[in-house]
Amino acid sequence: MITGNITISSKPTCDELTSGICAFCLEESEEVPIDISFSDQFGQVEDWSAGSACCGSEIVKGKIFLDKTSCHIANKDHVDENGKAIVKKGQRYKYRIVKGYYIDDGIRYGILKITKKVI
Repeated sequence: MITGNITISSKPTCDELTSGICAFCLEESEEVPIDISFSDQFGQVEDWSAGSACCGSEIVKGKIFLDKTSCHIANKDHVDENGKAIVKKGQRYKYRIVKGYYIDDGIRYGILKITKKVI
């Protein structure tokens, strides 16, 4: 039986961490080290990986070139594709538009996110 500490992967250095677009959130993000080490009856197993600061997903190359937020008062009800009211007439809301792109497996994909949030 083998016992003792094992290192699967060491902690990434600052030079190894990149910035780009989070593959899950599609927001600009930087990589951070993530510790997934554990202990068992045989000793400590050290294992590190790198993921986005927002949710830990993979970072892909890309850029957000427009991120604009403005405030409005609704003149009518705003509904989603299911007919559910997101913003009702007379409510103040923030309107955010994000445009950019990311590259995955050599293919460039566009990003267009529009959000409305009642304030």
